[in-house]
Amino acid sequence: MSIVNKIMSFLLKKSNRTLPLSLSQWQEGYATPVDWRSKQYMELYGEAEYSSVWVFASVKAIAQTVASVPFVFYRDTPSGRERLPQDHPLVRLFWGVNPMMTRYDFWEASMVYLELTGNCFWALEKSSPDGLPGEMWPLRPDRMRIVPNKEDLVDGYLFSVGEKSVGYGRDEIIHLKYFNPLSEWWGMSPLAAVRQGLLADFYAVMYNQKFFRQGARPSGVLSTQSELDDDNMRRLRAEFDQAYSGAERSHRVILLEKGLQWQSISLPQKDMEFIEQRKLSREEILAVYKVPPIEVGILEYANYANSETQDKMFWTKGIIPRLKKIEECVNTFLAPRFGGNIFGEFDLSRVEALRENELEKSEIAERLVGSDVWTVNEARRRLWNLPPVEWGNSRHDSIKT
Repeated sequence: MSIVNKIMSFLLKKSNRTLPLSLSQWQEGYATPVDWRSKQYMELYGEAEYSSVWVFASVKAIAQTVASVPFVFYRDTPSGRERLPQDHPLVRLFWGVNPMMTRYDFWEASMVYLELTGNCFWALEKSSPDGLPGEMWPLRPDRMRIVPNKEDLVDGYLFSVGEKSVGYGRDEIIHLKYFNPLSEWWGMSPLAAVRQGLLADFYAVMYNQKFFRQGARPSGVLSTQSELDDDNMRRLRAEFDQAYSGAERSHRVILLEKGLQWQSISLPQKDMEFIEQRKLSREEILAVYKVPPIEVGILEYANYANSETQDKMFWTKGIIPRLKKIEECVNTFLAPRFGGNIFGEFDLSRVEALRENELEKSEIAERLVGSDVWTVNEARRRLWNLPPVEWGNSRHDSIKT
């Protein structure tokens, strides 16, 4: 049984919300169609014939990086923010997301879905008497349908596998998505911007495979001054293909009958600019995902100095904006259910590539506070977004962060 079927069976068994595809209040015609490109985009990451190594490498780098960063929850208090204890329901939810996934698995799956399709759906399963979510399940976007509502935009969701469907209310799904200017319901995949480049790369790879497997072009012409009948034409073609066609029969000595001449066709593969085409497709994909070359194992021009720069750019331009988007989604649609003044954020304190930023901030704060340009509280707020302290409003205070 596949993991999808296991998850589906588990959800159906738990929820008692199994619904037929033709629903009374959610008629099939009212639900938005499944985003048909979602599956195509996900196949680029998988085992499909037209999968893309650079899509896989870029998305994998993003997903594993995000999954490695701890997500921490706090509560704002008059004396500053306090970290929530480990036994708090929200903390338990994000550390034990569901019976079939670790925290790392959850974030990795969520980011893969989001980066490939532009959509990520978290199903919230209530398991406590107070109705708070006790489990979260990242659901495949290509199996999801959205039920619109004129007043609230979304009335609910349908997650379907085969002939079975699970219905979710709008408060039982967290929909994380990238903005789509052409749809109010569905997010837009980053791959939509490089669709033509992906097709060009696919055709280039297929051409290369056929070139080595059976020849993507004629390598020469057989000619004669004599007139050949159909039988002789078919015989010569069959004999020639059998003796010389394919990579395993290349570079053999050609034996010609009387009157036949062989003329080579000079069309080197470099004329197709195969390597340059593949590099262009690769660079387009990396640019869309904001993944520097070194993060996907491209060491062509790497040295120690620019490797550090690329790693820092990966975090500042690629990862941190994604983390902020997730934080906003969680803090807007999920955290308030667990009480007031609760918020979460990713803990970046152990990220090696960002430690230099902290040192620079400290040096800036020391100079500006020491020269009476800022107070300690101004430095804390502007550089670290920290709350004020009682002793931090006067000049010449020592910096405490």
